[in-house]
Amino acid sequence: MTGTLYLLPMLLGESHPDISIPGEVQNITTSLSHFYAENIKTTRRYLRKLDKSFDIDGSHFYVLNKKTNDEDLSEMMNPLLQGFDGGIISEAGLPGIGDPGSKLVRLAHKKNIKVKPLTGPSSFVLALVASGLNGQSFAFNGYLPVKGQELTK
Repeated sequence: MTGTLYLLPMLLGESHPDISIPGEVQNITTSLSHFYAENIKTTRRYLRKLDKSFDIDGSHFYVLNKKTNDEDLSEMMNPLLQGFDGGIISEAGLPGIGDPGSKLVRLAHKKNIKVKPLTGPSSFVLALVASGLNGQSFAFNGYLPVKGQELTK
């Protein structure tokens, strides 16, 4: 029996978890011991914010960023294939939107591993609902570039 790959929300900014992360999502997150993260340091800090007694040392962290190759992704599948549950955590908001989490999700689907997204903040959805624009004809084409010349272009 395989584990479940959870898509775990991360805080947007410096807000307190109780404001934007539902209690049950916090409980599921802190029940896991395998995490796939863009930045392990940020993820560890976030887990401590959720639960000050969270067992950081007993957890396993895997770097999942734009440099993660196919061989690394295959290795990341091992705990899930062995029946352990794991979670992807982005740097902000929900994983899989504008970050490399989608690569691991795609592979999990190919390996028949259950993928379960959990409710939490999403920067572009929050921007859409606050804009007053019609969400029925909305198309997300990605985030604006961070670098100056690309952003200007």
